[in-house]
Amino acid sequence: MTAFRPLLALGAALLASAPWLAAHAQSLYQQTLRVSSGLERDSNPGVNSLPEGGVTRWRVSPEYSLLRRDGPDDLTLKLGATLEQSSNTALSRDRRDGNLQGEWLHTAENTIYQLRGGFSQAALRNVLLQETGQLSNDGTRTTRNIEGLVMHQLSERYTATGGFSAQWNRYSANTAPNGRQFSVNGELSRALAPGRDVYLSGALSRFAADSLASGIPGGPVQPASNSTMSNLALGMRYASPDDPWFWDVRAGAANYRATANTNTSATVVAQAGYKAPRWNMSLSLARQPVPDALRGTFSPNQQVRASAEYLLTEFTRVALDASWNRTKGLQIDTTRELGLRVSSDLTQLWGLSLQLRRVHAAHDAIAVPTRGGATIAGVVLTYTHPDF
Repeated sequence: MTAFRPLLALGAALLASAPWLAAHAQSLYQQTLRVSSGLERDSNPGVNSLPEGGVTRWRVSPEYSLLRRDGPDDLTLKLGATLEQSSNTALSRDRRDGNLQGEWLHTAENTIYQLRGGFSQAALRNVLLQETGQLSNDGTRTTRNIEGLVMHQLSERYTATGGFSAQWNRYSANTAPNGRQFSVNGELSRALAPGRDVYLSGALSRFAADSLASGIPGGPVQPASNSTMSNLALGMRYASPDDPWFWDVRAGAANYRATANTNTSATVVAQAGYKAPRWNMSLSLARQPVPDALRGTFSPNQQVRASAEYLLTEFTRVALDASWNRTKGLQIDTTRELGLRVSSDLTQLWGLSLQLRRVHAAHDAIAVPTRGGATIAGVVLTYTHPDF
């Protein structure tokens, strides 16, 4: 019974809201139901140099979204769950993850207000590998977050933006220090031409982690510490509705401090893309400090990501993704990923996707360096009801 609690909660919410929504759906509300179900084979779930054996996972992910549009206000609610069954729980645990997100968007004459928040659970092995290229014991990251944003057009050429975010992370089985991150940010931009802006941006962030007792099996790599980071950057971006090309480049400096150590480093973030009727391509580069969950501080990080999608037929798409991720602290974590995905719309409501990924990871620890690779293959069947 415990295994199906996320689904029961989702079903109860849908049933409870059905009579009320039916009376208003035609004028104000739009509902979407999406259910993905698939089988995945992972040849080396721990990405170790000596694989202990592969794992087969069966995953079901239902998601319900509700959009309410009333004049200048948009309200969005998303409720979902991920249920995962593993053939070997010693290598990859069964998962029962929930997800709840809400957003309010208000558009005035010269100002946009946005507020969002929510709760989510995810596999720690996946989120750390994607965010920082780090290897981790199998576990769960539970995140609670709230964000706010205000964008105001000062004049025909100048726009000011300000925002804040707060995030609380909790990790199961002492796989990482429980942490919380707070940040405020701002930006002033000036339009140079239609679709082209130059901007000055800055942010102040604080990462506070609760240290775990030493000697606990599966604990963090090193004790956590409170850290503060400030950064300032100058950038330029281009995006025009009439041009398939778009790009955004910014460079600056970041100062981050943990305990008695202070570091200053140059930061560069760049992304470019191309959108056409049949092609969709993007490339992003980043060199900047990021929150390091395993060490409870900020650590230098470098990322390169590239993707390309081609519309093979009216209903079939082929996508290729590649990434390189490197985080450097007292040790260095590096990952390389290459993925191929073929997806097809079987009907207006049903879609099928075949996925193949190759992951190579290296963890250059002081005592025990670890290197390994894994091949992950899967098939996913998705049902989407756009407005029921």
